[in-house]
Amino acid sequence: MEQMLLRQIRLLRSLVIVLLTVTTALVLNVVHPFLPAQAFKILNAERLNIREPDGTVKLILSNANRFKGRNGLKEVTFAGLIFLNHEGEECGGLTYDGDKIAGGQKAESDLTLDQFHQDQNVVLEHHELKDSQTTRIIDGVAINARPDWTRVKEEYKIYDELDKMKGSDAERDAARLDYARQGKVTTRRLFVGVRRGATAKESYDDTGLFIRNTWGREAIKLFVDKENKPHLQVFDPLGEKIVYEANFSAGQAP
Repeated sequence: MEQMLLRQIRLLRSLVIVLLTVTTALVLNVVHPFLPAQAFKILNAERLNIREPDGTVKLILSNANRFKGRNGLKEVTFAGLIFLNHEGEECGGLTYDGDKIAGGQKAESDLTLDQFHQDQNVVLEHHELKDSQTTRIIDGVAINARPDWTRVKEEYKIYDELDKMKGSDAERDAARLDYARQGKVTTRRLFVGVRRGATAKESYDDTGLFIRNTWGREAIKLFVDKENKPHLQVFDPLGEKIVYEANFSAGQAP
């Protein structure tokens, strides 16, 4: 009986030593990895964080459920590859979304570069919407101009004001133009790419260069339409009247 008890004590002692050794190795591996580079064939995860040595997160690969951040004054939630600046704020990334809807589908894929403490300035985009009444597909590169981040609270307050504004679309458009002239709201300045789609009244397929002025109004359009006809159009400062236009038949040189 005494011999059996001694054997059990020795076995228990050995197990304690083994466990202590393994635990110590695991702790050391966390601080100083034994294998800094490791290879995996398949890695299943809901979110991966790339951190600086001080622990600051600089890059996130995440599903939609695991990422919630702030961009300017907005809270954002999406899946993709997200870039973060030194302050830990989302500043661009590669994002995607897509769902079936009644009569078709809705999808977006964007590679974005953000202004500091602001939203998207440069966007490589694919947007599509198809339902029972409309088809719209946009593929290209867009560039926006935004107020400095120190004025972002005022900017988003203006958007809320415009959304709640009573009156006609023309009145709201005039109010936004006034703010654009003061440089208080974001304006799209350039788009290069393809815009195609159809509504109940018309179909279109335009490929080209679309330039807007500092007020966000149409300034210059250089494009080819669905009939393969080239167009060059120059607009007045309000983007309402064409002050110069050159149209050419398909296949005809200027």
